[in-house]
Amino acid sequence: MLFVADIGNTVIKVGVYDKDVLKCTAGLSSAGNRSSDEYAVTLQAILQMNGVDARKIRGAVIASVVKPLSPVFGGAVEKLCGIKPLFMGPGVRTGLNIKIERPSELGADIAAGCVGALSKYQPPFVVVGLGDATTLTLIDREARLCGVLICPGAFAGIQSLSRMAAELPVIALEPPKSLLGKNTVDSMNNGAVYGAAAMVEGLVERLREFAGEGQLPVIATGTQCEIILPYCRMEARKEPDLVLLGLKKVYELNSKR
Repeated sequence: MLFVADIGNTVIKVGVYDKDVLKCTAGLSSAGNRSSDEYAVTLQAILQMNGVDARKIRGAVIASVVKPLSPVFGGAVEKLCGIKPLFMGPGVRTGLNIKIERPSELGADIAAGCVGALSKYQPPFVVVGLGDATTLTLIDREARLCGVLICPGAFAGIQSLSRMAAELPVIALEPPKSLLGKNTVDSMNNGAVYGAAAMVEGLVERLREFAGEGQLPVIATGTQCEIILPYCRMEARKEPDLVLLGLKKVYELNSKR
C-alpha cells in the first residue's frame, strides 16, 4: 500500500492507495505547533479507523507548500510506517513538460494535480485548484504546462477583509442561500462565494482565448471545490482527490528508477 499526503497552509489531506484503489482519505489541521509524535498518533488513529494496517504501507509520497512542516510530518510518517517518504521537489521526476521560467518554483500541489489530470484526461484543459489560493493551470494540446494564474482563495479573501475592515466579522464560508445577502455575514459570504465563482469563469474564458481553444475542459479540485464549484456557470469535472492521484503517479514513476 502507498501513503500519500498533500500539505497545504490550513489542511493536510492524506490518503492510502491499495494498488489503484484509494482506500481512504482524511483531512488534518496544518497546525504549526504540532510535533511528529502528535501527527503520528493522529495518523495511526485515522488508519485504524479505516481498517488500514500501517505495517503494510510500503511507500509514501508527500507534496508540501509549508516547508517548515515538511520534516515534522515526514518524521511522523517515518515513525508510523518505518519508511522514508518521497517529497515532491527538485530532482523528482514528474513526467511534466513544464514551460515556465523557473520550474523549481512550481507548487508541488499544482504539479501533482496536473500529473493526476493528465493520467485521466486528454489535453488541452485547465486545472482549477480551489483551496487556500485559487489557481488555474493551462495544459495545452501537446501536454505542456504553459503557465499558472494564482489568485487569493475565497476564504483568504474573507480573512483579509475582516482584518482590514474593523466592523466586519470573521466568518466561515458556506453555500449561499441566495445571491444577495440580507445581513452582514450573508453579504460577506455570498460575495466571497459568488465572487470566486465569477472570477474562475472569467479567467477560464480568457484562457480559452489565449490558447485559441473554443472548448477548454475544466478540471476542478481543492478543499473549497464543494462550496465554490456549484455556483460557477460553466461545466467542470470535479476531482477532489486529483492531487493524491498525481502523487501516486509520481511515486510510481520514481520507483522505477
